[in-house]
Amino acid sequence: MNLKSVKSPNAIFFDWDNTLVNNWNAIHIAYNKTLIHMGFKKQNKSKTLRESKYSLREIFPKTFKKDWIKAKRIFYKEFNKIHLKELKPLKYSENLLKKIKEKKIIMGVISNKDGKLLRKECRSLGWSKYFKIIIGANDAKKDKPSKYPFLLALKKISKKPNKNIWYIGDTDLDLKFTKNMKCFSIFLENKILNKSKLKVKPDLIIKNLSNLKNFI
Repeated sequence: MNLKSVKSPNAIFFDWDNTLVNNWNAIHIAYNKTLIHMGFKKQNKSKTLRESKYSLREIFPKTFKKDWIKAKRIFYKEFNKIHLKELKPLKYSENLLKKIKEKKIIMGVISNKDGKLLRKECRSLGWSKYFKIIIGANDAKKDKPSKYPFLLALKKISKKPNKNIWYIGDTDLDLKFTKNMKCFSIFLENKILNKSKLKVKPDLIIKNLSNLKNFI
């Protein structure tokens, strides 16, 4: 689809990790320390990145079974030590946010990162001023790809699902999440998931965030 044929949005929601920011080092380091503490072997970074599209409350019970609450405490303890230090904005991300804000288009974040940590990271970058709503894991009844986080976000801005609501993400889970709401799905190309392997077809594929800046 050509960007020129896309109607201007009245609200734009973003995924967080690997869409606006890079915090993979912190996630991988904290998770490997958790694995070792719980008697597991370390895993490679690519596996950590593939699994991280799910929220912790989805993936930890499958990995650690009845001990998942203990593992969760260990992970958050380790992650909190380093996540702000390791946090890096992705190229073009803040320029795009500034452009959207100038156009007075509502913006928000819906992520599977814990909501409290997500908002902490957003504040540390000075980005809270851009977003009307910031929703992370545990803020809604269920996490992505469930509809609940999106429904909560739309309720807070008094909007109903439609194709003028955009969601931008980097995984097939993000696309499923958006399609479930019948909103406009945008896939941001990345090194973790090749667009040829997408199980859900997005409404639009972009190579980088500057593509959207030029359109908006």
